[in-house]
Amino acid sequence: MTVIHAQNPLAALSGKGRSLLGVEAGLGAAWLALAVIAALVGGGVSVFAGMGSLASGSVWAGLEQAHPALMLLYVVVPAMVCGFGTLWLPGALHRGGMLANAVNLSALGLVTAGMVLTVGAALSGSGAHGGGATAAMLLWCAGTVLACMALLVTIFDSRADSVERRAFSPFVWGEMLSASVLLLAVPVFAAHLVRQGLASVGVLSVSTVVGAESFAGPIGLVVLLAGFGIVFEMSAHIGSFSEKPVALVMAATAGTGLVTWAKADLASGAEQATALRIGAALLAVCTFSAVSLAGLWLAGTWRSRVSPRVPLLWGMGFLVVVSVGWVAQLMHGAGLHSALQLGALYAVCGGFYLWRGQTGGFWYPQRLARLQFVLTAVATVLVFVPGQQALGSALFGLSALCFILAVGLGLRYGALEQTGKVAMAPVRSGRMGRGEGA
Repeated sequence: MTVIHAQNPLAALSGKGRSLLGVEAGLGAAWLALAVIAALVGGGVSVFAGMGSLASGSVWAGLEQAHPALMLLYVVVPAMVCGFGTLWLPGALHRGGMLANAVNLSALGLVTAGMVLTVGAALSGSGAHGGGATAAMLLWCAGTVLACMALLVTIFDSRADSVERRAFSPFVWGEMLSASVLLLAVPVFAAHLVRQGLASVGVLSVSTVVGAESFAGPIGLVVLLAGFGIVFEMSAHIGSFSEKPVALVMAATAGTGLVTWAKADLASGAEQATALRIGAALLAVCTFSAVSLAGLWLAGTWRSRVSPRVPLLWGMGFLVVVSVGWVAQLMHGAGLHSALQLGALYAVCGGFYLWRGQTGGFWYPQRLARLQFVLTAVATVLVFVPGQQALGSALFGLSALCFILAVGLGLRYGALEQTGKVAMAPVRSGRMGRGEGA
């Protein structure tokens, strides 16, 4: 017999634990599984390419062209918005569940079909801008719009039906603003894709080629908004802070970022260059404000003498990466968008371990999760050191293996009781282990 202790019994005893039973649990876990698969495929190809192990012209080398689409479209949004939103919004809004689960399920099917088609188009050699890739991104657009509608309907309905007007938590603000940004920006992206599809059959003449990279601006906003919401959620049961400054910064980030992206997307020539410069400056200001607020909050949490749990480590990593990107943007005029895309990895991993342990009552090997964090942090530094990109890619691959092993061990032991009592789980080896330090 194996004795495993709950990793955060105080969450349930304080009444703040979230139940992950029912349709929402299945949908949320499916969204996260989709993001994990896309990350392993896209990230794995990037790791082997960075190590020089992919021969040019091979079948697997074609997946390297799909790397931007897999990481931007099928990791960030399914995990940070759809997955964590489906899992945590009912508890954060004090509701019994999500609305429009059928719509959410349809969205999951469309996005999954888009990812399969993206991988198939890459393996067939049609390229990242061929007809198959365009159709895949259109499926992603349709699924993302439906998923955002399901999230926003749940949030707005909870506000309309609530007798007591509770303030939204930073997590709810992050999910609501991220879904709003996507709901407004995705149709513009889809319109460009339709024009490109019509141009491919000779109906229209379009000079600009549209790919997943052209949607990096709104994805960066989603990482910033949803990422900070997840970071604040990592110590929601420990620290105390005022939600109003956080909400104002998030709203300003969403509004200014979306307007400047739309202006740069629709303008051309000198107007586009001016809009891009203004958008970069506004995003840098909003990022600095958000990092400052989150840093002060984390400092207060650290002064509370809380042990550095695994999700907090990933949250701090997210803040450090985004802060370094902001400094690079300030000094060199570039780097923030790249930092936000890399920071998405820290936010997703931290949110995953938060779901498994503190909020879900599931066991996972914390030592292995900490090792994954260390490997990821060292790899993040090395990829920016000249001549060390291959070693950094190898460490990213090792961190991915640690993540796979942690997930496998966690699934083996299963769920724990959320009452703080000891849960019993059989194991064939007869060894004794504890969830808190395994």
